[in-house]
Parts: sequence; C-alpha cells; structure tokens
Amino acid sequence: MQELNETFLEYDLNPFIIFSSSGKLLHYNYEAEYLLSFVTPSKLYDLAVNYAPKSFGTRVSQVHLRYDRYTFCALLVGYLDDEKIGIKLYKEMTNVSSNTEKDDTTVTSLFALLELAKNSIFANRSLLITELLDPTIPDMKLHVQNFLKLLNHIFLEYVDCEEIEIEVKIKIGQNMVVDGKSYPICNIIIRSNKINIQNSNPLQVLASEADVMLIIKDEKTIVEFPIIA
Repeated sequence: MQELNETFLEYDLNPFIIFSSSGKLLHYNYEAEYLLSFVTPSKLYDLAVNYAPKSFGTRVSQVHLRYDRYTFCALLVGYLDDEKIGIKLYKEMTNVSSNTEKDDTTVTSLFALLELAKNSIFANRSLLITELLDPTIPDMKLHVQNFLKLLNHIFLEYVDCEEIEIEVKIKIGQNMVVDGKSYPICNIIIRSNKINIQNSNPLQVLASEADVMLIIKDEKTIVEFPIIA
C-alpha cells in the first residue's frame, strides 16, 4: 500500500521531479506533469544540478522563475547518492488577469460545445469514445467561437485513433485567482494510446485566443480554465 507521505507528494500543489544522474526522468507528481508541458526535462535537470548542495543532502534556494502561467519563488534540491537527484519547485501566489469578464464571452454549456465538436469531427468515424463527465459543472463564461475552434483542432489530432477517452472534471484542491477573485478550475482531458502531436504551436495559439491553458503530454491533451459563471 502506498505510504501516506507518498500520496501527499503525488498530489502536492508544487511540482516534484526525480532524475537519474544522466538526466533521465524517473518520477514526477501530477503537478509536475503540467509543468513539463511548458519546460523541457533537460532544463529542469540543469536547474537541479546548478542548485544542488555540494554534498549529500538538500538545499533550499530563493529564486524567481516563470514558465508560462507558473511562477516559482523557491526550490528544494537534494540527493542521497550518486544515482538520483530530486527537485521541488515552490509556487509563488499570482493573480491571473483574464479576458473572460469581457463582453465577447457568453455563458454557455461546456457539454454542448463538446457535443458540437464531436459531431463535427467524429461524425463519420468509427472510433470508440468513452466519456467521464462531471454533471455538477455549471454553465460558464467562454469565448464560444474560439473555444469551439480549439476543441475542433484538438479532436482532429485524434481522428485516426481507434478509441479515445474524454474526461471533464473539476481540478480538486486548486483554484485560479482571476482579477482578484478565486474560481474553481475545470479540466477537459482527452486521452488515447495512439497520438503524437508533433507541432503543438498552432494549438497553443488557439488556446491563447480562447483564453485557456493547453497542456500536451504523451497521449494526453488537457484544456484548463476557470469556471466563471
């Protein structure tokens, strides 16, 4: 059974990563999975090496680092042998400025937009779609046209898959501060075991236009945004 301290570390709001001595990713928690969508493992490994203590043990350093919407104020680096090195980055509390309060947003059903995108892209496809949808998620303010365009282009990356899973859920334990107000975070997660997005730049541009965060990791694509009703 997984120890309680290991469970807490997996769901820690601060990213934690363990590398081998050669810089290979050995383990990372859920929050680090998001971070690795914006910064390469090699850069984080170099960061760990640069801030590592001179002998076995740990070292805490005050820093100012920014990766996309992530800002960090400190990091902890440590190693107990020559085989592994770990790094934990501590988030700085930030206030996100968003366009979701402006007039070009509409209160709409997220699930209705998902249905439109699915029907548009997958209508003539034979792939199996499994859905895990949280029915408690309310209608919310979205840039409807831009958001739908983003969904369509994401789904286009999956048209050749035999099956995909679409999950919509509230991100437990975290809120996003937008213009001084705190909002729950919604995640749309699209998974498949046969997807390899070679160039994510066009999708990132669409995500920026829709005022959402896009995370692409292995066979999984995550769209993240505050629930502003």
